[in-house]
Amino acid sequence: MAPILEAEALSEARRLAELMPGEHDLAVHHLLGWFHWFRHQALAVRTDPAPGRNQYEGPYGDQQEDQSRPDLRIAVQALTACFLAGEENLPEPLVPVLAENAAGYALQLLSDSQESDDPARLSGLADLWRRIVEAVPAGHPHRAIHLTALGNVLRMKWRRGGPPADLDSAIDRFREALSAVAEEPGRALYLYNLGDALNARFDRAGAQEDLEAAIALLGEALRATADEGLYRALVLTGLGSALRARYERAGALSDLDGAIAGYREAVPLFPLGQPGRTEILSNLGNVLRLRFERTGDTGDLDAAVEAGRQAAEAAPEGHPGRTVILSTSGQDRGPGTGGSEPPPI
Repeated sequence: MAPILEAEALSEARRLAELMPGEHDLAVHHLLGWFHWFRHQALAVRTDPAPGRNQYEGPYGDQQEDQSRPDLRIAVQALTACFLAGEENLPEPLVPVLAENAAGYALQLLSDSQESDDPARLSGLADLWRRIVEAVPAGHPHRAIHLTALGNVLRMKWRRGGPPADLDSAIDRFREALSAVAEEPGRALYLYNLGDALNARFDRAGAQEDLEAAIALLGEALRATADEGLYRALVLTGLGSALRARYERAGALSDLDGAIAGYREAVPLFPLGQPGRTEILSNLGNVLRLRFERTGDTGDLDAAVEAGRQAAEAAPEGHPGRTVILSTSGQDRGPGTGGSEPPPI
């Protein structure tokens, strides 16, 4: 590797970098990346003060610590573009570092794809996260985050018309992520992701074991969540939905009571104008009406009507359920049982 250390070689590489047409010229990125990787290896062998020490014994550790060295830093920067593009011919010891570097870009792509209905875009994003997960070794502190990102993309694919296998794979990734965090702070997030996905699969397939697991996980997430903000509201509403589903299947009044308590606690955690407040109030009204039908307690019916009115007030102009709620909420206190039930938002 002696020629690669010569000043002339470095000068040629710098001229090539200056002539680089743009970020999308992967061939140039690939060539420069390998050039600086070879230089880093050669310099490391020349300067390593510990004879017999394997400079590259782990994919992490040494490589990340040594990124202060210019050649390694340039190699990682150039080859990250190649990793993002799906290039497979990359220095094996660098692949985990490239994956970790690529994750920062992939997170932005995930955020930008939240409203995307493009199957090709979501499939490409899922493939990128799969490669990141495969490259990051077990025990890495960010592995659970990467698994969660992959699970989220797969769940998005399923929600936008993807096959049931996408949701099954998302559940597997969420379960693996939960196993990776053990008792770490922030575990509630991983409990919620898995519980929410299992609840979604119950809605799709009706497996009782999925519903029972969802309730257990969401309950544990709630107990582990000290935050009184929007995240706690999401856990409460997820648990409320699962408890209502179990009530409708098994008829235990305690499940309906739990759903009502959860929705009631969640409502003030959704500020006025916050997306989702209308749906929470509508759900609260629906479960209160169910309990009225079960027990005959007119206090529940009054509370259901009030929740419906608040839901209508919270709904923005043009919301598909707003007119229906406004026109029917006053009918519930008619003679006898209170008239017909307005359809949920």
